[in-house]
Amino acid sequence: MPSMPLSRDLRLLCVIALLYITQGIPMGLAMEALPTLLRRDGAPLSALAFLPLVGIPWIIKFLWAPWVDNHWSPRLGKRRSWILPMQVVIVACLLAAALVGFEAAGSRIAIALFTLASLASATQDTATDGLAVENFSGPMLARANAVQVGGTMVGFFLGGGGFLIISGLFGRMAGMVGLAGIVAMALLLAALWHEPQAPREQARESASLKRFLRRRGAVRILALALLVAMSASATFGLFKLLLVDRGWSMEAIGLVGTTGGAVTILIGCGGGAWLLNRVGLRSLLTVAGVCLVVSAATWMLIASSVVALSMPLVLVAVVAGSIGSGAGSMGAMTWAMNFASQSHQAGTDMTAVQSMRDTGEIGAGVAGTALAASLGYGIAFIMPVILALFLVLVVVTRSKDVSDVRIPRSG
Repeated sequence: MPSMPLSRDLRLLCVIALLYITQGIPMGLAMEALPTLLRRDGAPLSALAFLPLVGIPWIIKFLWAPWVDNHWSPRLGKRRSWILPMQVVIVACLLAAALVGFEAAGSRIAIALFTLASLASATQDTATDGLAVENFSGPMLARANAVQVGGTMVGFFLGGGGFLIISGLFGRMAGMVGLAGIVAMALLLAALWHEPQAPREQARESASLKRFLRRRGAVRILALALLVAMSASATFGLFKLLLVDRGWSMEAIGLVGTTGGAVTILIGCGGGAWLLNRVGLRSLLTVAGVCLVVSAATWMLIASSVVALSMPLVLVAVVAGSIGSGAGSMGAMTWAMNFASQSHQAGTDMTAVQSMRDTGEIGAGVAGTALAASLGYGIAFIMPVILALFLVLVVVTRSKDVSDVRIPRSG
């Protein structure tokens, strides 16, 4: 793979970063902002348990990922053929949701719009992953992976905690229009960027899920992605509902959420990339698992009223969980991106891993909210404690099954 000039690398990295940010926005709105707002408006927990299912397109996107890899317009480019129309769909859905509103009367329409936006962003994600893997190598591929993990999380927290802050200060319509503006900016940059023509041998190769599953190490990567995602995501949606029930304001909850997002990106992803290169994947995942145990255990003690709810304790739980989430995702996705770079179906390979990751995130979110509705928050927070402990146990005792991935220093 020929290396691009540095300036071209950086321009493409900026485009990809903004694309990943826009892909996370619909999920943040559906999984964090909407449940929190509806709960404040009096919706029962049992009615909110299935809102994370808006993310189902992210779980099943592996079904059409080979189609995205195999079909495109030569005029637009292999990846822009999918990125541009999907961006248009996301912008349209966000603007329509701004007009409909999030109140109980319009919540069903809003959910349908977020589901459509989720379908578009999931499809775009396959193309964006392929764009990154096919145009970067060596250290730039590692940076692209950090952008992939961090950018999606930025979008998720913008759609979640960021939207809660903006809606609390300026109204929900202003928040939605602002998010739509971010997506429109990404659409403009992608439209102005000229995509290199796909190599002929790559264009002739037909992508398939069967080819991915037959490769050595594919199943281990899928299992790791599932466990990391379940351990990392089981507390994030649940603790916001707990804070709503304890009387916290939307602005305060949004501030806590965006603080967690900043820590996830700067310390979890950034520090995780630094640590991965020096100590390897096994040590990085061990650190991530321990942080997730601390976070989940703290929330369990708060929910069970063993300790008093306070901002300092909440910040301890959020910061620990954010570091664990960012570092764990950084490790798992670096392994997956290195794996995908060795094939001619990068979009399909990355999508398969991410679908498994998203299955864990959404499944843990649904299960946590359902447990809280039936048995209470104290019991619900036991699940992420067990998952995080299991992650640490697996990483420590089955080290031979965890590839010693390190960030390459040269292309």
